[in-house]
Parts: sequence; structure tokens; C-alpha cells
Amino acid sequence: MRSESAATNLRCVDCQQSHALEYRLACQACGGLLEIEYDLQRLKDEPLVQPHRTGVWRYAAWMPVQDGTNFVTLGEQLSPLFQISRLGAELGLRRLWIKFEGSNPTGTVKDRSSQTAVACARQFGFDAVGVVSTGNAASSIATYAARAGLRGLVCCYTRSTAAKMAHLAGVASDVIWYEGVYDDMIRHFDAAVDRGWLFDGGATRNPFKQDGKKSIALETYEQLGRAPDLMVYPVGMGETLLAGQRAWVALAATGRIKKPPRPVSAQSTEANTIAEAWRTGAELRAKTIGYTVAEGTAVGDMGAKGRLTLRRIREQNGLAGDVSDEETLDMQRRLAQTEGLWVGPTGAVPLAVTARLAREGKLDPNAEIVCISSETGLKGDWPQLQVRGEEPSLELIRQSLGRPPTE
Repeated sequence: MRSESAATNLRCVDCQQSHALEYRLACQACGGLLEIEYDLQRLKDEPLVQPHRTGVWRYAAWMPVQDGTNFVTLGEQLSPLFQISRLGAELGLRRLWIKFEGSNPTGTVKDRSSQTAVACARQFGFDAVGVVSTGNAASSIATYAARAGLRGLVCCYTRSTAAKMAHLAGVASDVIWYEGVYDDMIRHFDAAVDRGWLFDGGATRNPFKQDGKKSIALETYEQLGRAPDLMVYPVGMGETLLAGQRAWVALAATGRIKKPPRPVSAQSTEANTIAEAWRTGAELRAKTIGYTVAEGTAVGDMGAKGRLTLRRIREQNGLAGDVSDEETLDMQRRLAQTEGLWVGPTGAVPLAVTARLAREGKLDPNAEIVCISSETGLKGDWPQLQVRGEEPSLELIRQSLGRPPTE
């Protein structure tokens, strides 16, 4: 039976050693990160979309799962691509778009890579899949593991939002709540993965997980009919940027677009390692981080994945920026009031960084820019509003709208 996937082999991003298409987390020759290579001629010859399927499986040949019986789905649809003309005008940007990932089943971009992670866990014969997370990845992996009938072991830090914690507590078969930040737990999780206890659903090493996020670029191409000039990605471990740009490069290689968009890394100032390295021209340096409201960017030590992210940004003439929590929350409010989109703080970071880069004169006002808004605001944790109720009346409505008094 012909494979659903056009994947052919694994290749090391450092020494370029090729490996067989098997579950492997590092290069056998140098220990470097691996990426999946695909038969570009097959991708060129076949239709991009399989319209009878949902989620990342609409682009099954571009994904690493060979047997369709391993696919797992929750009926995903294309996430909407909104042109935000009013807010764009305020920012001095004429062609600004939001790719809103809050419409995914668990309200987050993580559902794209969870589909491939869980399907590949099935493909390689695992009965459990796991992840270390600040919230969104944990609830997403746990959800798709439950759907597939696998154990989902998720490690989530105790400062995640109440909505995320309640979600994953309800759906996960196994939950570990840890104190500290992502960087404190990941080395222990990696050690468990190396012992073969579970399939690696994390962001640091596993190439089979990450390719699901290529679909964010494939959908954008399908919706726009072209490549934008820039794609702005929220960056924690960098997987959304790396996977998205891999898809754009493949779209160019198969003749569908002339060139990939320039990648833009968007981070919280609390965890701005990529932005600092890009501004100074230095190499990536880890930092000890505290809390940021943009939880999805809360990674201070990106390791090899961070170095690769920085390298790809430089290779593709990209940009990087960071914003404070105050800027993030202000942009979240402006987007909601101006365009009606309620996104989570991490989802507001790309637009806030875009606004800052525009103010600094680093963006062409006529450039077409797509910002990845990675999560719904409904998974956030907000202070309770202090309000005083009024006696219901027609007069309240008139005063609120500023209408003239009635006869």
C-alpha cells in the first residue's frame, strides 16, 4: 500500500547526515537536531489539499504519518484568516492579517502538532505520549491522546491559568504539577523519554511532532493564494516558526510561490533570548526568567532548537522583537475593541511586536504581514471585574448610547 506521506528520511541540521525514517531524536553522528525530508517531486505533482479530510490530514503527503489508520482528529477546520484593516491603519500598516488559532479544538495552535505527535506515537507503537508545558501544549496533547486511546502524561507548571489547568486535569490520564518554570522540568522529562517510557510530544527534539505545524503555512497559502511578505510567529521553543518556514520553503521548491515570507520572531521581554541575539548580532544566550503573562513564550533556555531558530531567521532575512507584558495586554485590548478578536496574551505578542517594529521603522507600511495569534482569550485568567449594578431602565440604554431624550 502506498504511504500517505511523502516523507523520505531524516537529516541532521548540523552535519547533514541522513538517517532512515524511524523514531530518532538526535543525529547518530553528531547529536544534532533532525528534520524530516520529503519527496518534493511527489509534493509538486499531487494536489496540495485532500478536501475530504480535516485538520493537518488535509495535507497528508506533507505530514510524517505513513498509515492513515493512525490519524487522529477532532474535526478541525481551517483557522480563520482575518484582515484587520482598522487596527492596521492605526499602526500604519496597510495589509495586516491575523491567523486566529483560537478556533482549534482546544483553543490553541498546539493542536496542529498534537495531531502529528499522537499519530506518530501510534505509528511507532507507543501506549503513552507526554509533554512539558506552561498549559496549552499539555491540554492539547492530553486531549488528542484521549481521543486516540493513549495515555497522556502531561507536566504543567503550577502558575498556569485556571482555565488551562482545569481543562488538562479533566482530560489527562496522568498529570504532574511542577514548581518553577519549563526549563526546570524539561531535563527530567527528556530523561524519561530516553528510557523509552513514553513518546516525546515535547518541543525540544522530536521532528515527528513538529511537522503538524507546517499546516499553518499551508493553510495561509491556501487562504491567500500567495505568500505574504512577512510571517510573525510567537516564539517559546521556536517550533511554530521553524515548521511554518519549512512549509513555505517547500512551497517555493515545488513552484507554488516565488519565495518564502520573511520570518519574524515575537517574544516577551521576560524571555527575549532570540530578540537580544538578533539585535546584537551575538549568539543565543540562555537567561533565567520569571513570570510573563505570555505563558507560551516563557522559555529562557531554548537550547539547540533556539540556535536553529536564530539561524533560520538570519538565513531568511528575518526580524525579531520583544514586548513587555504591559504592551501585550494593551494590544490584546486594542485588538478586541477594534476588530472583535479576543485572543490570549501569547496570541497578542506577535501583533504587539509588529506594532513595535513598525514604530521603529523596521517594516514597510505596504508589506503584507500575517501575525499568528496562537490562542483564544477564553483560556486566560483574568482579575474579577469590580462592577456596580444599576436599576434596569430604558434611560440607562439612552445615556450609554448618548441618544437624545425621548418625548
